[in-house]
Amino acid sequence: MNPLIGNDAVVFGVLLLILALIFHTSHSENKFWKKFYTFIPALLLCYFIPGLLNSFGVISGEKSGLYFVATRFFLPSSLVLLTLSIDLKWIRNLEK
Repeated sequence: MNPLIGNDAVVFGVLLLILALIFHTSHSENKFWKKFYTFIPALLLCYFIPGLLNSFGVISGEKSGLYFVATRFFLPSSLVLLTLSIDLKWIRNLEK
């Protein structure tokens, strides 16, 4: 069965929009969102909502090429950005 959204750029945009909305509302000062996120973690929604979109045929994880792009381009660059914040002096002191 073909997904409702087949273009990888549109799928990527939809996923980014969903993640942006989740993280924006999780840091909101609104009473509803504060109470909502006390019971449901934002990280759970980051996995659950795209999973629902895949289950209902809106997007397809099997027919999309986003996994290849994410593993070849986004993951290495994210790891580089993660290592920029490492305190190398502290790590050197661990050896002593």
